[in-house]
Amino acid sequence: MSFTELAELILQDAKVLDKYIQENNLPPPALDANGPARTLFTSQESLSARAGLLANTHKLHHLTQGPTAPWLGTVNGAFGDAMTSAAIYHFKIADHVPIGGGAPFEEVASKAGLALRDFKMIVRYAMSNFIFCEPRPGFIAHTASSKLLTENKLIRSLMSMGVDEIFPGIVKEIEALERYSGSEEPTESAWAIANDARSPLFAELAHHHPSRAENMAFAMESLATMFSDVIIVEAYDWASMGAATIVDVGGGKGFVSRQLANHFPQLSFIVQDLQETADAGRGQLPAELQDRITFMTHDFFTEQPVKGADVYFFRAIFHDWPDKYCIQILHNLIPALKNGAKIIIQDPFTSDPLTMQPWQDRECRSSNLRMKLFFNACDRETTEWRELIEKADPRFKLKGIKPRAREPGNEWGPKMALVEIVWDG
Repeated sequence: MSFTELAELILQDAKVLDKYIQENNLPPPALDANGPARTLFTSQESLSARAGLLANTHKLHHLTQGPTAPWLGTVNGAFGDAMTSAAIYHFKIADHVPIGGGAPFEEVASKAGLALRDFKMIVRYAMSNFIFCEPRPGFIAHTASSKLLTENKLIRSLMSMGVDEIFPGIVKEIEALERYSGSEEPTESAWAIANDARSPLFAELAHHHPSRAENMAFAMESLATMFSDVIIVEAYDWASMGAATIVDVGGGKGFVSRQLANHFPQLSFIVQDLQETADAGRGQLPAELQDRITFMTHDFFTEQPVKGADVYFFRAIFHDWPDKYCIQILHNLIPALKNGAKIIIQDPFTSDPLTMQPWQDRECRSSNLRMKLFFNACDRETTEWRELIEKADPRFKLKGIKPRAREPGNEWGPKMALVEIVWDG
């Protein structure tokens, strides 16, 4: 495809998005500090145009730069992105730049505790990514992206996860692959090597790095609550269950159970998690739901104590664990299962090969690599789910795998799949 043909496709999709913005009286997207944090496209036409625009600009970018770009970009760009974003977060540079104005380089560098030359190197590189701007020589001001870092706690917690957890692990990934390729032990992951960890990530953070554990927990909880109830409520025909009992295994503070309970008054829930989390969820439970949602302390690596429930539900649990541990989780259900009981798993999902545009695939594969780096785990594809369930026990009968794309406008949430299993014991 020629440059002109790609550019014409880009123009066509850009016109659709401009029309949508005008018809819905939305503020136009902008890179400066007054630009909106995001533009929410909801119609099918606008969502399709946005996907097309991202796909074709991604392709045009690579065609224009040529085949050396992915390799030279690692040396000339990718490390700079990581280095400067880490420095901006660590030294709280965005917090020292006044909103609605700006300040001289010397003033902000001093407040951040940086030498002026180092400061200039960092922020002027970041400006190439539209993070900060230099409205006149030696003067720094906010853009929409840098301003977001000062105002959005979720962005800050995600940056904390990147700086404290992901970046040190990246440095150790080659060592982990050389020493432990194919390992199914979380304590042999790149993150574990970087942190000299003796326990899996969440346990290690809780015991030895409480402030990092708090940041990580906030990021995970915030990402979960960013989903509207649609992605949970419409994922399955919950109404068809009638007056069923659902055990929400590893259900945290009960976010999912509360969402379902609000929509399906015939359902009852038992939310299971470790003691501190279960106690917190119990304390936050609205009075109107206390007769249908209860909390129980339980570790899913021990035998399931609730016998004969209709459904055992897991949300965003399995992608944190390698196959051998997922099989153990399933095995621990078996003594509790009655014939016909359902195991429903809603988990981040890696799309099957050749089914997505490269820019979309990049995002999914990045999430997959993050699970590898953290846990030696993965976001599974369809075939990997089938293989996992078959290995666990032939009495687990896979009824279906239903992928669901992100919600419109939710760029941060993962693509999810709902896996339905029936126990034929």
